[in-house]
Amino acid sequence: MKKFLLMSGILACMLTIGTKTAYAQTVGLGDAIGNSATEFSAGMEAGTRIAIMSMRSGSAMMSNHIIDEMTMAFLHTQRFLVVNRAQLELIAAEQHLALDGLIDDATMQSIGRLAGAQFIAFGAFEPFGEVYRLRVQIIEVETAIIWGIFTANVRNDAVVSSLLGAAGREPPRRDPDQPRVNWVSVEFVCVPLGELGEFVFAIGGGIRYERGINELFSLGGAASFSVHDGRGDTLVFDALATVRFFPLGSPFYLEAGLGFGFLHKSWEIEREYRFESETYSGVMLSLGAGVRLGGRTRGFFANPFVSFVPVAPGDGSRFRLGIGFGGSW
Repeated sequence: MKKFLLMSGILACMLTIGTKTAYAQTVGLGDAIGNSATEFSAGMEAGTRIAIMSMRSGSAMMSNHIIDEMTMAFLHTQRFLVVNRAQLELIAAEQHLALDGLIDDATMQSIGRLAGAQFIAFGAFEPFGEVYRLRVQIIEVETAIIWGIFTANVRNDAVVSSLLGAAGREPPRRDPDQPRVNWVSVEFVCVPLGELGEFVFAIGGGIRYERGINELFSLGGAASFSVHDGRGDTLVFDALATVRFFPLGSPFYLEAGLGFGFLHKSWEIEREYRFESETYSGVMLSLGAGVRLGGRTRGFFANPFVSFVPVAPGDGSRFRLGIGFGGSW
């Protein structure tokens, strides 16, 4: 039980760290807008009045989309009251200004004050390398103090390209020198079954899928089986969810796995001409290590590994040696 709790904790921590790191890199446009509203709502009193002044981008369609989505996101937090866009345009027209143009902070403060807003929000959506950068800033109307700044890297996907129109860029194609994200491999495994000094092995194979979530972590799943046929026979099957950690982004990794295992053994009773058998099944844990040769930037890779696993629950623990061959993209 202690071993089970320890392994479960390790697996959960690795999953959590890896997922948070991956999420911090790039997100979709809708998620970026929603995250900005959530972040700004922290510490705000319910009913705070805010005016979304402008969102500079390469197209009017994108600017209007971000403002509309941000209006809904702010309202969804139930902390903000958003000033109607038509009211802002009316005030701007009276001041002989255009909200879709370049407005300085003092002018935005003036419009916000006339609209009865406590805070004003504005920002920009601009190219940033292979992605786009959404930047939103909130200023307190009366004091001109910057209350908060939110930035997010946004994927350059089909939605962004459509909203930007002619000002947009095609979603970037994968750089052949960049690391691969997906790996699929066929594995060959060998499980020592005999006592020390005996050369008795169960031989088998399996299939594995793995997806990198950043330079340090990958998540995956694997299913494998092994069979030994001698004076009796042994059949081993397992299916595991795995997390791999690549220290410093190296090809070497440490692995933790959690899943289901099954084992069936049968053997002949000498001089009685009969067989007996045992079957084990249940939750299965594993710890392993290996190296991924190639595949990080090339399509083909090899993966020698060793893992320490129970052949099946209730049957003790053994080492499993293996090597996988596969492709990545």
